[in-house]
Amino acid sequence: MAYIGRQQSPGSFIKLDDLSSQFNNSTTQFSLKVGGTPFFAGNPYTLLVSLGGVIQEAITAFTIVDDKINFASAPVSGANFFCVVLATTNVNPLSTLTIGARAGAHTMDLHGRSMTVADRSGTVHPIAFNLA
Repeated sequence: MAYIGRQQSPGSFIKLDDLSSQFNNSTTQFSLKVGGTPFFAGNPYTLLVSLGGVIQEAITAFTIVDDKINFASAPVSGANFFCVVLATTNVNPLSTLTIGARAGAHTMDLHGRSMTVADRSGTVHPIAFNLA
């Protein structure tokens, strides 16, 4: 029988590093990492975040900026934490980017890198590469 419904997102599930040892009742911003390497979440809705055994709602309870998670209120000391990335689009990940096609070409490793691009109005937008 054929599958009926919305197609599942391709990609792998990833469990991010535990942050609970950093909780101190006052800090709200923490670095997201996988195996000690910065993780840049492209969309907060792809993260399943549990804080103190309670699933947190994206945007309301936490936001993501670059490789940082910002909680609306500081996690209490001793609270447990886990975060699972529910979907990524890195089916066949691009690991390097070569800029230029002549003798002066430069190849850049993209893992955990970020850069900014300005649009025509001058607004700067961050771009982050994460190979999970």
